[in-house]
Amino acid sequence: MIPYDSIRNIAIFRRNGLGDVLCSIPLALRCKEMMPKAKVHLFIEQGVSCLIPYLQGPDKIIPIPPNKNKYFEIAHLAWNYRKTSFDLALSAKTTPMKLMNGSLFAIGAKYRAAYVDQSWHSKLVNRPRPFSQQKTVHQALRSIHLIDPEMETLPPRLYPTLKPPTKKKLFPQKTLLLSVSNNRVGSTLPIDRTAAILNTLATKHSFAVAVSGMPKDLSKAWELASLLSMQKGIFSTESFDDFMSLLYSADAIFVGDGGIAHLSAGFQKPSVLLFGGTKVWEWGPLSEKAIVLSTPHHVADIPQAEILNALETIL
Repeated sequence: MIPYDSIRNIAIFRRNGLGDVLCSIPLALRCKEMMPKAKVHLFIEQGVSCLIPYLQGPDKIIPIPPNKNKYFEIAHLAWNYRKTSFDLALSAKTTPMKLMNGSLFAIGAKYRAAYVDQSWHSKLVNRPRPFSQQKTVHQALRSIHLIDPEMETLPPRLYPTLKPPTKKKLFPQKTLLLSVSNNRVGSTLPIDRTAAILNTLATKHSFAVAVSGMPKDLSKAWELASLLSMQKGIFSTESFDDFMSLLYSADAIFVGDGGIAHLSAGFQKPSVLLFGGTKVWEWGPLSEKAIVLSTPHHVADIPQAEILNALETIL
């Protein structure tokens, strides 16, 4: 058992992408509920440090400086933060990971909790939780089970909430934001299918469309815009902050599985999110305002009527 009353400094490690980091916030919030006298430090990769100004929950968020050799990276991190005297270190990664377990050990935390298997690096964890692939549990809830194994469902009070950026008026009417940039091919509708759905929707509802895309995908954005019958605009944001302002300014969101889906959930935006091949029970965005439509393979398999009904609900 971990003596929670004596914990004063907590380190949480969560690497990888935007959605992964957001799924670690419920763990930070639960730590603060269970150990109100403790200070929570969240360690994330430098590549997602753009999220830091928007995250709420941890007392301190620390980007891990990149290094060609990840084990030198751990050593450098340990040298800088070992004096903090962490009482508890947690791996928010819900599968056994050598790099994460090494990080918990390297910073010298008294109690080190993570999911483990029979690997040698699991021996670095002195408060282990056996890893199992059988349970259909959301990533965020599974990480909370490291400190609160009795929690059965994730309550909305622990959902990640992002700090709001500057809001802008995009169009006179209600605006639906969608993005043509997504590296998850199975969660991306073909452009002509997207246009057909939105044009059908426009026969019943008045709305404008903000088409977002990375610079490399601007040709896709123009192609989609040329097929749309309603008022529309193309928004190629130059920075992450610009994109966050665009996302927050929209009235509703229509995107596939990926970082944008989790960010829109963090802003609690009404959203229709398409998941192709991703397990919604494990990775679904944490929001009461999100409608998630899923299919085992490609989102093109989702019936058009089903998508239309969902979009009508959020508009």
